[in-house]
Amino acid sequence: MSGVLGDHGIPVRNAWYLLLYAWDLAAFAGGTRAAVEEAPSLLGLLARVLVDATGRLLQRRLAHRHQPRVELVRGIRGRIDFTHTLAGLQLQAGRTTCRFSALTLDTPPNRVLRATLARLADDPRLAPAVPGPLAVLRADLRAQVRAMEGVPLVAVSAQDFSRLQLGRNDEAYILPLSICRLVYDLRMPTEAAGDHAVHALLRDEVHFRRLFERFVRNFWRTHATAYDVRCETLQWHDELESAYVPTMTTDITLTERAAPHRRVVVDTKFARHTLVRSLHGPLRFRTENLYQLYTYLRTQEHRSQAHRDAGGLLLYPTTEREVEEAMRVQGHTIRVATVDLSASWPDVEARLMAVLARVFPD
Repeated sequence: MSGVLGDHGIPVRNAWYLLLYAWDLAAFAGGTRAAVEEAPSLLGLLARVLVDATGRLLQRRLAHRHQPRVELVRGIRGRIDFTHTLAGLQLQAGRTTCRFSALTLDTPPNRVLRATLARLADDPRLAPAVPGPLAVLRADLRAQVRAMEGVPLVAVSAQDFSRLQLGRNDEAYILPLSICRLVYDLRMPTEAAGDHAVHALLRDEVHFRRLFERFVRNFWRTHATAYDVRCETLQWHDELESAYVPTMTTDITLTERAAPHRRVVVDTKFARHTLVRSLHGPLRFRTENLYQLYTYLRTQEHRSQAHRDAGGLLLYPTTEREVEEAMRVQGHTIRVATVDLSASWPDVEARLMAVLARVFPD
């Protein structure tokens, strides 16, 4: 059984699928299912999937690159560097200094992979207390570090990730390098209880809200093909045309591809509690969240009938109370819904598709 992510109550397997969709790598979900079900922690899951993905790379042969070299060789290889060859009287010994291009495993992606595998192999958070899956994992990590012996083992930095460039033939590197980047971001241990990697990943509302936003947008983009799914930049309808009027960007805008091209603006939020209570008052929707969505809808009414009839959705992740409510405000239907991320993953997927069906009723 998969573990649970600290006080967030999100199972490890669900966190993994959230990450895959957020990275736009949902196509890899099926190939990682066995590792997901056995993982006791998110960091352990990342390490196991990285081991498996790197193993496939090693079977296919790691990517090489041509690197210019200048060496003293017997005979001739490439172009002769006559200045150094003649100055050293090397011809008499049958040797020349030559400039040539040689294939090498010393590439930025391979350096990142080997450094991350080595880091995980020595990470105390993956230290096995007794013989078992963690001991096997650590042995597999160290074996792959040895298998990449032709790649220099050097420390990597954030700049190394920003400089990574993959070609059309490097698709197999996409998933492992995405994991390496996340492992780098989770490199600092924490004293918090539970899954340390998840506490680092979800350490504040901003990080988690952005992860949830990208997950929902890419999930619907993958599975709700009848709709155009994107984030959208909106302009205020300013009749005076002030140069200082700001723009607004939606988290998600859903538009029917077929007529009448109905629209729904989705705002994803993260809060410990979807409903709030004022002092001695009843539970209410969060006012500030409604104001923002209301502004997105009302400021675009001049553009078309579809904009005047557009709906809105506030979508919250939760592991507690499910909410499904609707209100009608000045011609716009606004819904407030939650997705229980502690449920089984099939239930999470079904819930998202059910919410979509409600905001676009037949």
